[in-house]
Amino acid sequence: MRLLLASICILTFCSCGGDFNQARRHFENQQFNDAISELNWVLFMKMANVEALQLRAMSHEALEEYDEALTDYKRILQLKPRDGKAHAGIGKIYWEQKEYKQAEMNLLLAAKEDPENVDLLILLSRAMMKNENYRSADEFLKSAKEIDGKNASIYFYRGIVQANLGDPMSTAAQFNMYIMYAKDNLKAYYNRGFAYMRMGNIQWAKEDFDYVLEKKPDHYEALARRAVCTMDSNPGQACLDLQQAAKNGSKYAQEKLELCQ
Repeated sequence: MRLLLASICILTFCSCGGDFNQARRHFENQQFNDAISELNWVLFMKMANVEALQLRAMSHEALEEYDEALTDYKRILQLKPRDGKAHAGIGKIYWEQKEYKQAEMNLLLAAKEDPENVDLLILLSRAMMKNENYRSADEFLKSAKEIDGKNASIYFYRGIVQANLGDPMSTAAQFNMYIMYAKDNLKAYYNRGFAYMRMGNIQWAKEDFDYVLEKKPDHYEALARRAVCTMDSNPGQACLDLQQAAKNGSKYAQEKLELCQ
């Protein structure tokens, strides 16, 4: 009788057990709660199923249930300490939570296991930039460039790195490359114009700020910097532009209003 009851219990759990493939379909369809419900059964039957833990962690992450996702990722690392996907998942969560030191550490461990993952290398570099590790960030961006030289984001972030390293010429060169692959990004034109200003190429800087303001007339930082570029050639209009930018919150314009006195 006991053997019969045990068999019935096993059959009951098997019939109610989750289906990993169904969970994956739910995940791909962005039905994350359904995916989690299915995976809960899968993991009830086999708690050490790394693949199921990974998918459940990603589902929790997609729902911004970060504590639950971290629990699953850390469980994976207990079972498989060098799992690059788990380290990457933890790093991404810490990035979202603005815990950049922790993000950098985990993303670095992930990159050691998956050194050809360009998106991972870029996010690691961004975490390093947040931690002011600019030279290390540039090295990883260079590695990403060797893998995918047409990825526009690489040049964008290298431009920011070079700006923080105090090299306006390299900054402008990187934004030139970025614009070649992503022509519609106004931030790149603005940053390149800023780099040109620091290089003393006022006319080129003005052209970039003109382009930004043509697309976005209320970009008051671009308006303020264009005003400074035109202060010698057209001081009256430059001062009007500075006053407008300052009135709308541009700290740079507020600092430069003394040019109009």
